[in-house]
Amino acid sequence: ARPFLVLGGISDNEVEKLDRAKGPYAKVALCTMWLKEFISREMLHGSVGKSHHALLSRLYQYTSDGCLGYNQARKIAYIPFPFPHGQISAFFSAIIILIFPPLYHGYVNELWFACFMNTLTVLCFLGLHEVARELENPFQNVPNDLPLTTFQAQVNEALVTMYAGYHPDAWWTIIDESSTPKESDTHEKFL
Repeated sequence: ARPFLVLGGISDNEVEKLDRAKGPYAKVALCTMWLKEFISREMLHGSVGKSHHALLSRLYQYTSDGCLGYNQARKIAYIPFPFPHGQISAFFSAIIILIFPPLYHGYVNELWFACFMNTLTVLCFLGLHEVARELENPFQNVPNDLPLTTFQAQVNEALVTMYAGYHPDAWWTIIDESSTPKESDTHEKFL
């Protein structure tokens, strides 16, 4: 398992509820429910300001997209790649290594060209076999795979930076409607 850093930590109550949830789907559904409840609570509390409801509905949509992505990745990880394909690929790769050199030597008059074509063909089939082996277990922690932990750490860092750098009074300057400031003053206030 790859432990991901949870922003704000996890309370003992949350750990207990996650432990009681049976199966990974239940745990993800529980966390999704908590996130949607948080969004709804903040929206009702008025802490999102005067944001349009269409923008807020995107938060629910992205939460739903995250669940969909999780379920698709889970299917890929737990439904095995067809075993016969991997076995046939290994079998034919061994046959090609043994059969192709004499075939190329018999049909091609130039020895160097026969060796080149044999090497190229064998490398292509061995490459296909390696792709099949990689597809059998796509989420191993090997150099060819996506660095999921690093990506999660970057998302967390971006969220912390975005949250820490935001202060509502820092971005908006209330301009008195009775006064008409010069354009240069207004520009400096908004920067």
